[in-house]
Order: sequence, then C-alpha cells, then structure tokens
Amino acid sequence: MISASHDDATQLVKLTFTEAATSGDPRRALRAADTAVAAISAHMYSVQTSIYPVARRRLPDSRPRIAELCAQGRETSSVLRGISQHIQGDVHRPGESMGTLRERLAELEEQHIAAEDILVADLEKTLSPDERRRLIMSFRRAMRRAPTRPHPYIPRSAVVGGLVLRLAGSWDHVLDTMDARVAAGGRIRAPAPAGLWGWYLLGRPTPAPAPTPTPDTASIASTDVSSGASGAASTDAGGIAGRRQVPRGAQAAGVGGHGPRGRRRPRR
Repeated sequence: MISASHDDATQLVKLTFTEAATSGDPRRALRAADTAVAAISAHMYSVQTSIYPVARRRLPDSRPRIAELCAQGRETSSVLRGISQHIQGDVHRPGESMGTLRERLAELEEQHIAAEDILVADLEKTLSPDERRRLIMSFRRAMRRAPTRPHPYIPRSAVVGGLVLRLAGSWDHVLDTMDARVAAGGRIRAPAPAGLWGWYLLGRPTPAPAPTPTPDTASIASTDVSSGASGAASTDAGGIAGRRQVPRGAQAAGVGGHGPRGRRRPRR
C-alpha cells in the first residue's frame, strides 16, 4: 500500500516536468502540479498518523529515523505551499520560480521515499498478518480524511496538531468540492443536472421541455386497419343514435317508428 502511494507520487512529480516541457497549454502543467500537491499532502498526513506511531512502538531504533522523516516532511510541505501559491496566483508567493520549486520537490520526494521504504520494510517484519491488515485499513482511513493542501504552519504536537490537521482536512475537502478539484484517491462524482436556480446563476435559458413523441408507422398502420371495422360499428351506432334522437312525443304519435307504436293509421 505504501509502495503504491510512493509510485503515484513519483509519477505525478514526473508528470509536472513532462507537461511543463511538452504541453503548449500552461494550464496542463499547473493542473498536474496541483494534483501532485494534493497526493503528496495526503500521503504525508496518512503516514504520520497511521504508520509512524506503530513504528515508534515496534522498532526501538526508529525514533531518530522518524524525526528525520518528519523534518523532511515539513520542508516538503513548505515547498508544496510555494507551488500551490504559484498555481493560485498568490501575490505573496515565494521568490523561487515554479521550475526551481519542482526540482526541489523531486529531490525531497526521492529522499523521503528511500528512507520511508526502509522504515516500512523493517516494520512489516514485526507485524502479523492481522496486524498488517489493520495497519493497511488505518492507512486507508487516514487517506480518506487527509488534507489535500499543504499546511506548514500547523503545530506539530501529537494532540493539538492532529486535531487541527483533521479540521484542515475537512475544510480542504469542502474547498475541493467548491473548486471542482480532483484530488488523488478521492471520489469522482458525476455532475448533477442544473436546476432552476442553477440555470439562473449560470445565465443560461431554461431548457425547453421534451417534445411529445409522435406515433410511429406501426401505430398508424394499425389505426388504418382497424378503421374499416370501426367504421361499420360507428355507422350502426349512428343509426341507433339517430333513432334515439327522435322525440318521444313523435314516437307516441306514430312518427318515425316501425313497431306497433309507429304503425300508420288508415285514412277515413
């Protein structure tokens, strides 16, 4: 699981260089850098809250290595913050160029992956299959609620820092939804159809209702076939209706009938 996360981060960092060098659209390079920022930020939070505490308990000599990894993480978070400011067009962005920050990020990510792979490999040797499974589930839960933006100025204490990072992660997810930002590992939601207020805010006319479907050829043919049979029935019904339309007084006087009441009287 950790190796897959490392591979994703490495590919995303390489993609930032590829898009910057080959793409004619500068927005593609910025979008690739933004995706890398989200993925690396979520990874650093997840390993610091789920992997490092277990390594401190299981590995006696892991504390100096974890302290070094955390120091690299803080420097990486500062570089990610500068890249994010360049992407957003912040006037307070650092003086380094985007290319310089990308190169520094690649160096830090390579060092971080090399040190963390050794730590995780040593930790796996001390875990049973059930413990390894629980650790993977804990890492996945941390990835789902992890911040997707760098927060280099948050306190690093175990209690206060962890609580503040949880709140920062929730706020980052709200911002991702508002910005329609696709973060690595996040759910991709299908776009919802715009309602009445949505069309109004977008400045677009309300879509016209769907036209009423016209009868197909088969229904027209069946109507023509049945028209002959229905015509005879309608004629009989019309005759009956015509007879029924004769006033009752006329029928009593023997007008318009062929029964006993309608028989003509002989002239005197």
